[in-house]
Amino acid sequence: MRTLRRHRRFGLLGVIVAVGVATSACNPVFGTAAGPIQHGTLYSDSGSQYRFTGDGQTVTASAPTPSDPSIREAFWRTDTPYYVDQQSCLTWNDNSLSQGGEPIQPGLAMRIAPSGANGEGVKAITVTENVMFYGVWIFNVHVWDSTNTAAPFTLVGQFDLSDLTVMWTDDANGEPQASLVPPPWHVCARTQGDQFSFKLWTGTNPEPAWDDPTRVFTTTLPDGWVYPGYSGGYVGHLHQDQSATFTGFSSVPLCLEPDMIETAHCQALIDR
Repeated sequence: MRTLRRHRRFGLLGVIVAVGVATSACNPVFGTAAGPIQHGTLYSDSGSQYRFTGDGQTVTASAPTPSDPSIREAFWRTDTPYYVDQQSCLTWNDNSLSQGGEPIQPGLAMRIAPSGANGEGVKAITVTENVMFYGVWIFNVHVWDSTNTAAPFTLVGQFDLSDLTVMWTDDANGEPQASLVPPPWHVCARTQGDQFSFKLWTGTNPEPAWDDPTRVFTTTLPDGWVYPGYSGGYVGHLHQDQSATFTGFSSVPLCLEPDMIETAHCQALIDR
């Protein structure tokens, strides 16, 4: 059985590689280059962008001067495959309220692709921390299209992760007080057809399995949001002199993940 599975994995890898080779010539190049990182603006009142630095495994986004807290950007590695179903993972190392008391908004972006008649815009699916009213234990799933000036983003799902991200202690008077679990926070997201899933774990806690219903959160995407794209990260709402650093940046076609190899979806690729 192990040999069979190994051979099936190699067969699937061949399918993925063949698809990548066949489509690499038409994989779109868009956004702004920053070394091994590309980034594209999902929204910006001023038209400004963040400054991105790093080696592709570690990425830092810094606010421009003067700052524009409205900026939201997707970023991806230049070696990321352009594919429909993918998994992307990031670790963020900045507590959302640690820099001047203003909330930083980290997240993941999936199916990042050009939009508009001439590919002048960017569209993506994101999962991000909520920043409204400082409720950063809420995670939101949005779909974005920067060319839709009337409604550049639409909320798809909202999830309360306070059980994972908030800890309770007693103050000097014995009264309960809440604080955020300190970083690092680790997050992975997946797209599979019209399903979008993500999971979060903190510190040195073990990574939860994708079939753990208490740690994995899933929503159904609206019509029109199943298409190939790049997978990567998201950052928004940086204020003056703020930055956000991400580590452990990885993206991979979903069917190359061990727990997906035997699924009907991935087997259908092998049997083509």
